[in-house]
Amino acid sequence: MSVAHPLAQAVLGLALLGHVVRLLAAAVNDGKPTPTPSQLQPAPATLAWPGSATGGGVLPGGDIGGDAQLDESFSVRFCHRDHAGALVIVYYYAALDLDDLTTVYVERQTELLACSDPDDPGGTEVWSDDRYATVARGFASVEAATAAARRAAEAHLVCDEVWSGRPPWESEEEGNS
Repeated sequence: MSVAHPLAQAVLGLALLGHVVRLLAAAVNDGKPTPTPSQLQPAPATLAWPGSATGGGVLPGGDIGGDAQLDESFSVRFCHRDHAGALVIVYYYAALDLDDLTTVYVERQTELLACSDPDDPGGTEVWSDDRYATVARGFASVEAATAAARRAAEAHLVCDEVWSGRPPWESEEEGNS
């Protein structure tokens, strides 16, 4: 047997792996292209949600996914520029499709939260609302989905939520008085 045959198989395998990684990255980024390092710049100061409330980075997210959550979750927090008690917390975790117990996927939970102390949002919560979205499906293992969830949280650099930072019963005019 020649050396060329196994070498050609290895090259084809690496090419296939590269395509799989690109597809996974596209799925994790909701179909948006993966940003280059030069595109990963801090958010401009004019954004309502200028950056992480905790100084940056991914934090443990805890057990927030209910019965579907399979492993640890990862969270990224953003504070509103003008409303100190307004947070957007985005969680990513491996989940099990409870209607099809063979399907493992990554779920994103976005929590809009108004609280009186951003250092203790759960203990001082005044109002919150959650949104859920499937990020990617069809993982072969919980470990693979958990790794993808962590990568998704690490890539979540900018908060683009459209929310004033106020509970629904509080109008903008009330907050300006």
